[in-house]
Amino acid sequence: MREPAFRIQRKITESGDLMHDVPTEATQSRVAGPVAPWWHTALIALLLVGGSMLSTRQAHHDALAAHHAERYLFGICAEWGLLLLVWWGLHVKRTSFTGMLGFRRGWQALAEDIGAAAAFWIAAAIILVAIGLLLRALHLSAPQKTMMAIAPRTPVELLLWIGLSLSAGFCEEFVFRGYFLRQFASLGGGLWLGVACSSLLFGVSHGYEGAAGMIAITAYGALFCVLVFARNSLRPGMIAHAWHDIFSGIMLALLRHFHPL
Repeated sequence: MREPAFRIQRKITESGDLMHDVPTEATQSRVAGPVAPWWHTALIALLLVGGSMLSTRQAHHDALAAHHAERYLFGICAEWGLLLLVWWGLHVKRTSFTGMLGFRRGWQALAEDIGAAAAFWIAAAIILVAIGLLLRALHLSAPQKTMMAIAPRTPVELLLWIGLSLSAGFCEEFVFRGYFLRQFASLGGGLWLGVACSSLLFGVSHGYEGAAGMIAITAYGALFCVLVFARNSLRPGMIAHAWHDIFSGIMLALLRHFHPL
């Protein structure tokens, strides 16, 4: 009886060692190395900054007020093109795209993520209002005419705006809260460096909204990072991001219709 007992005990010990050797998903997001080559990250960052500078220049020349449908279509293509470029970098490092999403299966999980997105959106809206009031007190405010200029005006433009919002929700959350957050978190500063760098890039990439807008969006990006940590998934942030953009577009369109500038 001693030999079988010894074998059973050895198998239990070996199984325990294997379990300790396999890191959990949450642990991997904190201690894993870069998810893509650093030259690839620099390329993506330069593209975002360059695109932001171009959109800022267009806003100053009132070029955003025309060709809404074409601009929305271009934006949709740009969002998915950026995601494809990010996927290429992940592929080089053999990083799992679906693993970074963190989607949980089942309708209950989806319902929980929708509930988390709704609660986050309400809380974030309150925080953004407070930030907006503070910026106004500091004599900084978002360019209202620019924001009105990009709002949809016709049913077709509204449908394209919704498509753009859904694209931005999925693609930007993956790029900033998936790719950039984990990439910069792999450096010595850990998660906080990832939050700071990804949120700053998120704000800077919205140059057409002016200095105040970029400050508010940087803070908004940091809040999205907190949501990722709380849910260990990108899906709630994607839902909240898409809904925020859709709601903002509808509200701007209504304001423009009833109070034309």
